[in-house]
Order: sequence, then structure tokens, then C-alpha cells
Amino acid sequence: MTPENLPIERYDDQLAEKVARLKTLMSPFAAPEPEVFRSPVDHYRMRAEFRIWHDADDMYHIMFDQQTKQRIRVDQFPAASELINRLMTALIAALKPEPILRHKLFQIDYLSTQSGKIIASLLYHRKLDDVWQRRAEQLRDDLRAQGFDLQLIGRASKTKIMLDQDYVDEVLPVAGRDMIYRQVENSFTQPNAAMNVQMLEWALAVTAGSKGDLLELYCGNG
Repeated sequence: MTPENLPIERYDDQLAEKVARLKTLMSPFAAPEPEVFRSPVDHYRMRAEFRIWHDADDMYHIMFDQQTKQRIRVDQFPAASELINRLMTALIAALKPEPILRHKLFQIDYLSTQSGKIIASLLYHRKLDDVWQRRAEQLRDDLRAQGFDLQLIGRASKTKIMLDQDYVDEVLPVAGRDMIYRQVENSFTQPNAAMNVQMLEWALAVTAGSKGDLLELYCGNG
């Protein structure tokens, strides 16, 4: 399997297997029948992280096979949002001719939103200086001119350089109203925005009429 050839046609089988496994696990506790919510089968991940591979003048995103540790080139990633896929192509093309920006760059993290905003974090195995920042600002401006509502961040050991800000505001349509979530770079957010909406609507439905406060443990940015 490659990232360009995800088995999306097997989604129904995978979902059924998960439901069956959950029922087996919960059977000793006389649990009620689970409610099942479907996810989109592609372009559902709002976050993605890729290592960067340098090959002479070329560079590209890669992933590693968890079993074989084989390196897999990733030019497009169907599981990630369409916005991430567009920026992946544009960002690599913009970085290739920039020695200052690509030198010892080893990873790029993406955080996108349904509201059209995106963060790209460039991770380095070297110190970042004022020269890097000036070139990064030009890169950001060039990508914004291409239509990306982009925040660009540089990271190195004990260093984080924000050119503007380190967050994006996500807007989720929940139960007839827009919920705004401020999502900070490098913090936990629910990667599947469509499922996030269904989770929030389910929580509202099952707590309708309740009084007092509701505490959700381990909820990240909630």
C-alpha cells in the first residue's frame, strides 16, 4: 500500500470490523448497542506530518512503512485535506530553489482547517537565524500570493520562530450554529473535522436538559 493508493474502497469492511471488535470488548458489561457514525473516506485529516528526504537537487515528503521501515515517497496524500495536498505541492516547489530554507530541513507539519486556514511548520536540524527568517517571510508572502491563507513557523532545537502567529481558527457547523475553535500549532486537535462535528452534536444530544457542568477528560482543546 502507498499513500496514493489508500484502500478507501474497503472503508465499509473496516468500519464493520471495528464495530464488531468493540461489541466483543464490551460484551461482559451488558453494554447497549453502539451508535455508529461514518467518516468521509478521503480528505478527512486536518493534520499531517511528513519527513523530508533530500536527493541531490530534489526533495520530497516521505513516510515510513511501520512494518518494513521502507521509505515511501509522498507527493499527494488522499487521507489529508485537499488544502494540505495543495500546499504540499506548492511548498516543496517553493523550497527546492532556496538553499537557506531547505538546508537541514527534516520535517514539515501541516495543520489545516475547514475554514481555509493552514499552518506549515518547518523543522530543522540546525540553528535558525535572521537570514532564515527573512527568506521565510518572503516564502510566506509568495505562498499567500498564490491564495493560501498561511501561517509559517520555523522550529529547531529550543527554538520556535513565528512569522505572525502560531494558531488558526477553525469554524465547525454544530447543531445549526458555528463553533469557533482556536487551534494552536503543535497541540492536540481532533484530526477528523467531520467526525468532530458529529461528536459535538452527539454530546449535545445526550446531555439535552442536563444541569450543571460537563467535564470531558483528555479532550485536548475540547
